[in-house]
Amino acid sequence: MGRTIPSFRQLLEIEKLSWSCFKKELPSKIDKKAFDRLFENAELYASYLSNAVNSIPLESVMMGALYHNYKTLLEINKEKAAGCDNLGNDITIESELPLQLLIDNKPNGKILFDKTCEKWQGLMDSFHEEDKKILLKMILEICSYSEYCSKIINDSDSEYCITCMFFISLLIRQQKLISNIGKDGNNAQSGTKPCKGITLLDFMTR
Repeated sequence: MGRTIPSFRQLLEIEKLSWSCFKKELPSKIDKKAFDRLFENAELYASYLSNAVNSIPLESVMMGALYHNYKTLLEINKEKAAGCDNLGNDITIESELPLQLLIDNKPNGKILFDKTCEKWQGLMDSFHEEDKKILLKMILEICSYSEYCSKIINDSDSEYCITCMFFISLLIRQQKLISNIGKDGNNAQSGTKPCKGITLLDFMTR
């Protein structure tokens, strides 16, 4: 009898258990709940992530969680834009980043884009068209952000290191966006109006 290959959902549970000591040492219940949420968010895309052909489950957990956060941040900013329209402010959430601009102006970013898309091709192929566009947009924004960072990531010694550095860049971008959302909330409470013409990319690159 051959061994049964665990499903991706089972791999998620195994990976989560392997971090149980880390979770135990988190300082508060809120932190522990946030930790659980990371895996819950990844599980939302388990049927898609299982097609990613990735031998490192934690990478799939990170991609699923970061992708879910990215979609959530897009929705939050769409709602903020709708609310600001009533104040007469022109806030555009969609920031178009044509691939041709990456090809023409940022060769290291284009290399990183190609490597990342190749690694997650199975995930992209399994996504519905709208989710695929969102994932490509997320990757494109990171690869377009800094040519120097893209060069450092491309020069990394191993594929695993490249993926980790890409995730770190993505986390930094998302954290900056979250921080700016908080600042804008404080501005709204104090009566300060946000700037006109703000795009998602503006938030991410401040």
